[in-house]
Amino acid sequence: MECPKWRLGELEKSYSDLALKLHKPTNVKYTLMWGFGNTLHGCLPRGLGNESFLDLMRRLFGKTEKKTKPCSATVREELCHLRRQANRQRWTCWESDTAGVEVEVAMMSGRSWRFIIGNGAKGGEVKERLAELSGIHSTELSLLCGGVQLQDHEVLLATYAEALNKPPPQLQLLRIFRPSAISCSTDCTLKIWDLEKATCVNTLRGHGDGVMSLTVDWKSRYAVSGSHDCTLRVWDLDHGICVQAIQVAEHPAFCLEFDHSARRILTGSWDNNLKLWDSELGVCVGTLNGHSGMVKAVRLHWPNHKAISGSCDGTLKLWNTERSTCTQTFEHGEEVWAVDVDWISSTALSGSMDASICYWNLKSGACLGTLVGHTDAVSCLALRWSEGQALSASWDKTVRLWGLPNAVCLAVLQNGHAVTTMSVDWVHRTALAGSPEAMRLWNFETQICEQVLDGHLDVERKDSATSPTTPVSVGHDEAVSFLVMNSSESFFFGLM
Repeated sequence: MECPKWRLGELEKSYSDLALKLHKPTNVKYTLMWGFGNTLHGCLPRGLGNESFLDLMRRLFGKTEKKTKPCSATVREELCHLRRQANRQRWTCWESDTAGVEVEVAMMSGRSWRFIIGNGAKGGEVKERLAELSGIHSTELSLLCGGVQLQDHEVLLATYAEALNKPPPQLQLLRIFRPSAISCSTDCTLKIWDLEKATCVNTLRGHGDGVMSLTVDWKSRYAVSGSHDCTLRVWDLDHGICVQAIQVAEHPAFCLEFDHSARRILTGSWDNNLKLWDSELGVCVGTLNGHSGMVKAVRLHWPNHKAISGSCDGTLKLWNTERSTCTQTFEHGEEVWAVDVDWISSTALSGSMDASICYWNLKSGACLGTLVGHTDAVSCLALRWSEGQALSASWDKTVRLWGLPNAVCLAVLQNGHAVTTMSVDWVHRTALAGSPEAMRLWNFETQICEQVLDGHLDVERKDSATSPTTPVSVGHDEAVSFLVMNSSESFFFGLM
């Protein structure tokens, strides 16, 4: 069957145009100008007719009434539809390519697939074909040819021509856990990292000011970020674009949590409040009022309509999100900067500016113990109650592993710089610690730093392990505000 290649180009351009439109970054100078215009509103003489000076400025700069933006699910569906169409058109072109080669791809489980790859087929395009055939997400797939891992940018018939003309199966397919992370920064960007190679693989732009908070649903491959520009942005990680921008007015999200299945975002801010947002409609659906200080940490458990928050007023509060009411208050004493919770055991940890860590029984309200060892503010906590362990990170430049039954410190990791954000993979016993200078990947079992992602000042890595063909680690221009590492638990959950 003849393949109209112009059709493939048309589909790819449609996809690219839509992605570019959604990915268009905010112009910071324009935003500041607009804010200044709002300040002057009412203070300057009226314009022509019933128009104010501000109305004239808006008309001059082409400002139009805000149109209703499609919700994230609708946008993603449209993008996925365009990608599927382009892929199927590409596969049709492969079938009609006289220079193409039929290959067989096999997995260790015994599953295999046969299809023709075109003369210009790249590794990433073949992986997308296999993702469609196998039902496995392309990020979890690794292709091997003759024992060599294929790179997404490689043209297969140009690089592996001899091996692909051998008897089948010519390619082997592995399903793997690929450690990765997402970080956000005061440079207004988010970055996706390959932790095995210590390289940045994608940069997400759209915020008009520093990004303070971030949460990721790795199974759905959505992320939500909060910024000083008073917006929440919902990101489609598969397509690398923002699919929803939510205006949060005077409530910039210093901390947030996201439940994709429920389409709910929980935010805490300097206004002392927590707010619930509908991530599809982009509207506030509830306000949780009760703290008398800035809210610095939140955790959400939507199935049971519960949330917990930590505040600069020195308290933790347990909330019923369905009724927007506080059901329990825990007095830590000093400013609470970090919180983590195990909802199954109803146990929570709180870390404070005074370097103390308390763990609590959420049902009785009792303090079960205090962890003492840090010498500066505790910025991050991770609780593993089933194993009786916790990890904490602090401005004292250390990450500490704790045994909760005896309240003892089991290990101290010397990070070298104040730790401001941390994410933990308990299965692989690794923790990614972020600081203004770098991100460090620690194995807290062996107490060894396995990777240093030191590209935050936009400097290329120059070490013996970097070859000319290896992507360089180009990072944020400014300090990392928050980071999230994909947990192998979420990966294994996706296998079920």
